[in-house]
Formats: sequence, structure tokens, C-alpha cells
Amino acid sequence: MENSDKNQKRLVYLAQKFEIFTSKEGQNIINEYSHNKEVNVYPIKGHNNTLLALKWSYLPNKERKRVITKVTISDTVFTTMLVADPSNNKIFIQWMLNTFMRIIKEDDNIKEAVRFVDEDLNIANSHLSLFEANKRKKRFGEWAIKNELRKWKMDNKDSDISEWEKLKYEPSDINQYKSLSQLFDAVDPFIERKASDLERAMQHFININEADIPFRDRKWTVFVPLTTEANVIFDKFASWCTAKPGNSMFDRYTKNDKLPNGENSTMYVIINNKMFTGESKECYQIHFESKQIKDQSNDWGNINLYELVLSTSDGIREYFHSELDNRARMSKGDVSNNKYIDYLISFGYTESLFDYLDKNLPIIKITGREVPRLPDISKFKTIDQLLLMKLGMHELHPSIGLLTNLELLSLSDNKISKLPKEIGNLKKLDFFNLKGNPITDFPDEISQLDRSNGGSLFRLSVDKKDIGEVNYQKLKLLLPNATIGE
Repeated sequence: MENSDKNQKRLVYLAQKFEIFTSKEGQNIINEYSHNKEVNVYPIKGHNNTLLALKWSYLPNKERKRVITKVTISDTVFTTMLVADPSNNKIFIQWMLNTFMRIIKEDDNIKEAVRFVDEDLNIANSHLSLFEANKRKKRFGEWAIKNELRKWKMDNKDSDISEWEKLKYEPSDINQYKSLSQLFDAVDPFIERKASDLERAMQHFININEADIPFRDRKWTVFVPLTTEANVIFDKFASWCTAKPGNSMFDRYTKNDKLPNGENSTMYVIINNKMFTGESKECYQIHFESKQIKDQSNDWGNINLYELVLSTSDGIREYFHSELDNRARMSKGDVSNNKYIDYLISFGYTESLFDYLDKNLPIIKITGREVPRLPDISKFKTIDQLLLMKLGMHELHPSIGLLTNLELLSLSDNKISKLPKEIGNLKKLDFFNLKGNPITDFPDEISQLDRSNGGSLFRLSVDKKDIGEVNYQKLKLLLPNATIGE
């Protein structure tokens, strides 16, 4: 009875600390602050439009900068977490609350916070059960420390081991785990699984036409489940919500997030073939429509699929190029909002962004994408304005010199260090913006842009601090009739 009272008091304390509100109270708060310029209350809603939390931000009088100060949580979230907590005395509820808030406040990722509540708490239940059952075992501590140290070394390659020791990592303390994926890594050795069972299960669903293997080579297998049952065979091998039995997450993604042509979307699973012999645990789940690429631990962080998988196999890279290319061509509207093109670029096909543009466009403006290299763009013969800004671009293709109708060229805020000599062919160029580029090599041919050589250049915009005094003076000599500067 004493423990029951103690637990009850702790839950009341947590409800007060996290300012738990009912749905009606939350809506009243939103209405109350809707016109308040000093306090902004942002509602966070789940997949079924249920109010999950409120993110509060204030505008301090001195700094005049909006600051996120707190997150308050709905009773729906609190109750869902209570159900997900496998312990009798609900010792993990505060960890779940803190994890939810951390995703919102520190990672600033509302979509992942919503998924944590709507999809991942079922996973949390099984992970926490394994954690509680094994946290005092010597083997658990040794594995967890070894695994965390390995990951720390990867993220801190130039740091001394003494920096790790200062962290005082204690594997039996649930508060050491900042995410479900980190907890999964710790309990992974205690999940009972048979690698041979996975391959047999995959083949079973292929035989009954509920799955497909569209690609396989010596290292990788791409498995496409067509039903929920075919997807949950990965229950013991990965921490994906879609792989957990008894939920509708697979259907939610494939049926709600349609392809551009209206058909159900596809869930892809990439498997390292060594999984089938127990030599590896590496696998990835991809759902392009919801912009999710996750590894086996359900980590939603920086999964560089190109580096981890595609760069190791031309075959699998070409397979996904074909899949994405088909979807990109199905999509209608502005290419700047085409998610499939974003993936093609991140998978190494930087030319894709330009493949889908009409060759007769008079203006091309692209900003805020990741395009490390400008490909051959010679097909855009009629273009007169080209604006490629904030793309992380390192290199220009010489074909830019064939765009002889260009009057305005803006390459601002990139990483270009060298201009091709063909830039001198742009005789009609009137304005040239190179601000925010660390250019160290200006070709002598740039002088052909000057009016004294038949060019039309009126202004070249550069930052002297980026190009250096020597290059700045060189430009003034090569372009005596143009205004050069910021």
C-alpha cells in the first residue's frame, strides 16, 4: 500500500511538472494566446489530429528573439506512455516524457516527436522490458559500454579517450539513453532471433505473392513487402514500428502516402546478405513518400544511404535510380518541391534536378538544395537568367559557356573555388553574382565579359574577404569597365 501511494504521488508530481492538460484545456490555451505577440503557443498534433503537446515560445523584451522555453503535454500522451511503461511501478514514464520533449526542443523535429507517440511507444514497451530484465547483468554492461564507445569514436575521431571517460557512461541508468534507437542498440544482444528464420519467412511471402525481391547481388538484397504480415517478419531484427505485430503502421504508410499516380506506395527493406548467416545485423527501411530512411535501430538521424550502401554497389544504385526516376516523372508541379529529385541528388545523381526542367525555360532559379556539382546544362539554349544559390556547389561544368543568351548569372553562397575558362563566352552577361564563394582562381578569359572586349558586364558582385586582395586587384585589371564589389 505504501509503494502504491508513493507511485501515485510520483505520477501526480510528473503530471504537474509537465503541465499535463486535457484536450479542451489545450484548445482554450491556444485560443487565449492566438493574438498575443509576446507569447506564441504552437499545437503539436498526432496522425489522427489529436492534440499531443503545446510548444511555448516567448519574445524577450531585451533580445527581441523568440525562445522556446517549455513544452507542455496532453493527457493523451501521458496515458499512452503509462500503458507503454512495462514496469509495475511505472519507473520509465519520466524517461519517455523527457525523450519526447528532447526531440521537440533539442532536435526540433516535430514529425519524429509525433511518430514517437503515435508509432514508437509500442516498440518502447518491448525495449524497456528487455532493459529492465537484463540491465544488472555483467554481459549487458560490457556490451552497452563497448557499443557506445565504438559510436563515440566514430563521431569524435580526433578526441582523446579521456573525453569519453568524463561522460561516466552508466549502462544500467535509463537516463543515459537519449533515444529509442540508442536503447535498441543496448538491448539488441538479448533479443532472441534466428537468421535462418528470416530468410525462410521472406521466401514464404514471395511464394504466396505477398512480397518481392526486385534486386539482389553478392552483398545486398532489396525486399519489398506487399502486406503487413510480410513486413512484420523483421520484428526481431529491426526496431521499426511497421515491423511490430498487431498494428496498422504498414498500411498507414503505404495506403495513406500514395504514389504520384494514386497507387499505394512502396516500403523497401535493404538487407546485408550476411544477415542470413548471422554475421551482420545491417538492414535499412526506406519509405520515400514520408521521407524516411532508417537503420535497424530505428535511428532517424543522419543515415547516409549513399555512403553506407549505394556507393558499394553500382547495381543497387541503378535500381533505386530507376525507381526514383519513375516517381519523379509522375510528379507534377514545381521541381523544387519534388522529393524524389531530392533523393536522386543525395544518391549521387546531381544532374537529375536539371533533367526534369523544360529546356526552353527563360529563367532557372534553384536554391537551398544540395547540388555539389553543376552538370552539363547545354540544352538550356534560350535561358537568360540562371540563379543557383545556396546549393553547396563546388564545381561548374564547362557547358555553362554555351548559355550565350545569359544576361544574369547568380551563383551566390556556394563553395566554388574555380571558374571554367568557358565563362568568357557569356558575352551578353550583364550581372554576375559570386558573393559567398571562396574563389582562388579566376581565368584570364573572364576579361572577355568586359565591354572593352565586346562583352556586356556591368557589375560583378564578390566578397573581397572571400577571394583575397590579389584576386580582387586581378579582376579590376581584367574587367576595367565593370563595377566590382559587394
